[in-house]
Amino acid sequence: MKIKLAVMFGGRSVEHEISVISAIQAIHAVDKDKYDVIPIYITKNNEMYVGEHIGEIEAYKNINALIAESTRVNLVNDGDRQISAQGFCKGCY
Repeated sequence: MKIKLAVMFGGRSVEHEISVISAIQAIHAVDKDKYDVIPIYITKNNEMYVGEHIGEIEAYKNINALIAESTRVNLVNDGDRQISAQGFCKGCY
């Protein structure tokens, strides 16, 4: 059984773009036989997204298209040392 590993990157930092590049490099270096990597992109407005192309550097050439095809999530602590991502449907909030 693989360990789920969330890699969160981006955010409001002045080094936002460096965070994206570094995280994607780290994601590619992770042992995929051992870990199920879940990239979580944080926008400069602190919104979190997951999606098929979030972990691909080429997708960041058109950030608006990347966000449009991704799913916005919030992280929720279930009280038992577990954190899960809850998705939102676009236009429902």
